[in-house]
Amino acid sequence: MKKNKQLFYKTTIISLLFALYSCSTMSSSIEVSANIAKKPELNLMPFEEIVITDFLQKKEKPDFDINHEIKDYFAQEMRIKTKKRVKLEQISAEDEKNFKEKEFWVSLSDKEKKGIILSGIYEYKSETRKALIKDKKKFEDPFSYEDRFARRSMYSLILDLYFIDSQTGEVLFQRKFSETKTYENPNQIPAFAFYDLIFRIKEKLFRDIFAEPQPQQRYLILK
Repeated sequence: MKKNKQLFYKTTIISLLFALYSCSTMSSSIEVSANIAKKPELNLMPFEEIVITDFLQKKEKPDFDINHEIKDYFAQEMRIKTKKRVKLEQISAEDEKNFKEKEFWVSLSDKEKKGIILSGIYEYKSETRKALIKDKKKFEDPFSYEDRFARRSMYSLILDLYFIDSQTGEVLFQRKFSETKTYENPNQIPAFAFYDLIFRIKEKLFRDIFAEPQPQQRYLILK
């Protein structure tokens, strides 16, 4: 009887130790959300002011003054973010090649102040598309569907942005942004769609030049 009890205890202890060992060697993971910052791609600290010029228009002309809207939007956002003086100028590149020509920007700039120029090229497009929608059939089987076509309006904003040193004409940062959004309303007002799209671009731009943290998913390995 005593031997049986000892054998039982030994077996139980060995089983427990084996279970603990298995738990310690097995690994699992959990998904977490973290704000990840990166090194800023542009240093605005040395500059006294930000000069926003007219933007070069590409292809079709929208129904409203989009150049004016782009300038005003970035002027307000830059003032809030940098606390620097922001100046609007009615000058622009005459051709896409001008953005790479240092002499062109130096000749247009104020030699007394160290400024950074924000300029670029824009394209704003809109189109109406037909989308295939599945609707439940009325007065029939509630689990059956029928196909119908619905009109959708789609807007795209392409913005090629340049940050240029006003004293040297050197391009310090350049990136081309492209955003598209589809609306159920086929008569969506172009100006409203524009602000949806430029907000997306501003968020991406500020993450680049100000190293704003970006929410990202990461996995933690648990052992």
